Amino acid sequence: MRGLLRRSLVSSLTILLLLVLGAVASSGDRQPAFKACVRTCISKDCAPDAPPLPIILRALWWTCESNCDYKCQRQITAQGQGVVHQYHGKWPFLRILGVQEPASVILSLLNGAMHVRSWKLVRRGIHPRHPMRQWLSVFVVIGTWSWLCSAIFHTRDFPITEKLDYFSAGFNVIYIFFLGITRMLRLSTWKQTRVVAVCCTIPYALHVAYLSLVRFDYGYNMTANAIVGLLSNFIWFVVSYQAFRNGQPFWWKPAALMLLMDLAFSLEAFDFPPFLEALDAHALWHAATIPIITQWYDYLVKDAKWDLHLEQQRKD
Repeated sequence: MRGLLRRSLVSSLTILLLLVLGAVASSGDRQPAFKACVRTCISKDCAPDAPPLPIILRALWWTCESNCDYKCQRQITAQGQGVVHQYHGKWPFLRILGVQEPASVILSLLNGAMHVRSWKLVRRGIHPRHPMRQWLSVFVVIGTWSWLCSAIFHTRDFPITEKLDYFSAGFNVIYIFFLGITRMLRLSTWKQTRVVAVCCTIPYALHVAYLSLVRFDYGYNMTANAIVGLLSNFIWFVVSYQAFRNGQPFWWKPAALMLLMDLAFSLEAFDFPPFLEALDAHALWHAATIPIITQWYDYLVKDAKWDLHLEQQRKD
């Protein structure tokens, strides 16, 4: 058992380090041909007598200039003879109805739907006196909000939508860590839990303040989330070990799910041009997390029931 957890932790650390080290800068928007294309397009399409953009584009806040940027990305890519560059940190996806990354939008919404559909499972499946009932109810709200922000960001990439996506995702990551601490220490009241909540909230608030007020550093943000993710892995591996000691038949599930989350997340480190002009590694990561979310709720509800089962055994 200890060997399994040790190997899982080492695998998780390797994956997270690859993720941090795998980030590369985009190159497409630095190409002279791209810059010249954008200048020419703006001089023609943005002239005073030029026709306005279709209403669907204007509804999603596309401007003449941003539309020229998109058109030139597509044009340069089509002429690239198989070489695909990133532009402004993104691949040149095929836009659909003004949506920049249609696949990631759909998959983000599906992830959010997995949280929403778990509400009844949590409320009906966990006894009201079990503390995980309230914390998982909060997790449903946080998870839904996080994936909604992701869908908004992938619809249109603006500084505000980017921050919404990054900050909500970061809060989701630290809340999973909070859930793990709560479960590992068997904290049952707010008086017991508030110290952990404060210790999680303060670093998160400082993290957001730094990115908002000092510098929006992508590398730092990725590293911070990777560190919290690694700590979460350790905590949930301990929870698995505790469940094993308690005779829980599904003790292995938290460690397995954390490892699967890491494997899904590692797709970010091995990015590749989009398949069918829509599915890149980021979109596939979103696809991979859909079944993992449902399995997390399934485990945590069963885990709470097992707690009550052990409690009843002790009484008998």
